[in-house]
Amino acid sequence: MSSQSGSECRRLTKQVGIRLTPEEYDRLLGEANAAGLTLAALTRRRLLGLHITAQVDAELIRELRRLGGLAKLAIRTPSLRETGHPVLHDIRRAIDALSRPAS
Repeated sequence: MSSQSGSECRRLTKQVGIRLTPEEYDRLLGEANAAGLTLAALTRRRLLGLHITAQVDAELIRELRRLGGLAKLAIRTPSLRETGHPVLHDIRRAIDALSRPAS
C-alpha cells in the first residue's frame, strides 16, 4: 500500500521554504483546518491559484434544520408569528448556502 493519498498521484519532490510570523502561521493553519486541508496543501493551492473551499460541518447544518423546525412551531403561535417568519427565512438561507456543493 502506498503512503500517498488516493488523489495524490504525482511525486512532490521540490520544496519551497518561507518564514511566517506566528500570527500569519496561525491564520493559515486556521484556514487549512476550515478547508479540511494540511497546511502544505493549502499553501500549494494558494500559490497555484487554485480554488479553496471550506468544509461544511454536517452538525452545523443539522442544528440549523432543528432551529428551522422550532421557528416553524413559533410561526404557528399567534404571539410569535411576526418574529418567526424572518427567523425562518434567515435559517433557510443559511442552510441553502451551506448545503450548496463546491463549484
